[in-house]
Amino acid sequence: MPADTPWVTDVPWAWVSLVGVTVWWTSGFNAVIYLAGLQDIPAELYEAARIDGADVWDRFRHVTLPGLRPVLLFVLTTTILASANVFGQSYLITLGAPGEQTRTVVWRIVDEGLRYDDAGQAAAMSIVFALALAVVSVVNFRLLRYRED
Repeated sequence: MPADTPWVTDVPWAWVSLVGVTVWWTSGFNAVIYLAGLQDIPAELYEAARIDGADVWDRFRHVTLPGLRPVLLFVLTTTILASANVFGQSYLITLGAPGEQTRTVVWRIVDEGLRYDDAGQAAAMSIVFALALAVVSVVNFRLLRYRED
């Protein structure tokens, strides 16, 4: 590939390409999870809403979305965790270019442990990163938890 290809060498296009590849990478898995969640919503709920006069938007808002709440929580959390752990995409597509602007946290941890031979520092960075991701997951669960109306 030419050295001046903007979608791998220039910001913001390098990030756009990395996000696009990551979305493509996770979309199949997410689609299967959403399909399973949609099949788990009882058809009787849609029928009852239709009989009560709900239009398509009302059925989506009052039947589909609440029925998909656990699936939305799962997909959101796993997508955030997968996106935070991106390494291969930036390494293979941009090599961290331009400069080090597309290097990720995981790339920094790998460099610290393997390139600079500092396993202790890499382990400490990994633990802090894992704790930060755990906090993000807990926040997701708190924001999307099921509430009785």
